[in-house]
Amino acid sequence: MEKILRVMKAEIIKQQQYDYHSYFVWCSLLIWPVLGFLEVYYTYKPFAFTGYLGIHDSGDLLAFLGTGYMAYTCFWSMVQNAWSMSLQEREDGTLEITFLTPASRMAMNYGKALGALIQEVWMFGCFCLFVLFYTHTLTLENLWALPLFLCLLLFSSMIWGGMLNAIFLYSRDASMIMDVFDAPMILFAGTRIPVQCFPVWAKVISLLFPLTYCLNIIRFILGIQGGGAEIMPDLAGLVICLGVMAGVTAWLIRRVEKHNRETGELQFY
Repeated sequence: MEKILRVMKAEIIKQQQYDYHSYFVWCSLLIWPVLGFLEVYYTYKPFAFTGYLGIHDSGDLLAFLGTGYMAYTCFWSMVQNAWSMSLQEREDGTLEITFLTPASRMAMNYGKALGALIQEVWMFGCFCLFVLFYTHTLTLENLWALPLFLCLLLFSSMIWGGMLNAIFLYSRDASMIMDVFDAPMILFAGTRIPVQCFPVWAKVISLLFPLTYCLNIIRFILGIQGGGAEIMPDLAGLVICLGVMAGVTAWLIRRVEKHNRETGELQFY
């Protein structure tokens, strides 16, 4: 376990030194997500609130979008990181490290994911927490749930990011895969539109994303309408979803390494 943690720590430090070395980068990590959040908020605000799914006023809307965008930013950073890593690893000639090092492949994958996650979301996460306190959604009475939310998002995003890194690192055309994973996630996972509004076929698609379950759990605990009616189905669904993704990650890494040993080719897809 100590070796696995050391590998993950090394990957986190590498990510920080490679990508987050400029004040312009740090500013963009806050400005662009906030602009996206405000764009959706002011798009919905002019319409009359009818109490649909518990959204009665601008405060309810802010809380709904705040939780949605806070969670989405965690998962979105994993998609973006996997896409950028697929390019950087090839250009810098470090893709071979994945095969040549004796370190755990899974630990390296999850270290890459955590490195980007921690650096990219903490500033916007603070903004979303301010929104939740401002709307009195997060109070002293339910402040105990904040560490739970953070652990839930960090762990789920790490598993999601590990799978994406395994896919993107060995893909010839990562840009197309980025579109496949990102756009459907923001639409179907309930970040800005309640899942209850979708037809049956769209609800089925939403079950494929762990972000859907995370949002339902967070909104259920905070009492924000639009989440699930019960928490246990979402907990079970999240555990199954993360287990499947971890299995896919391990299977893909083994298959690609076997392919590399037989052909010497680092690109699998």
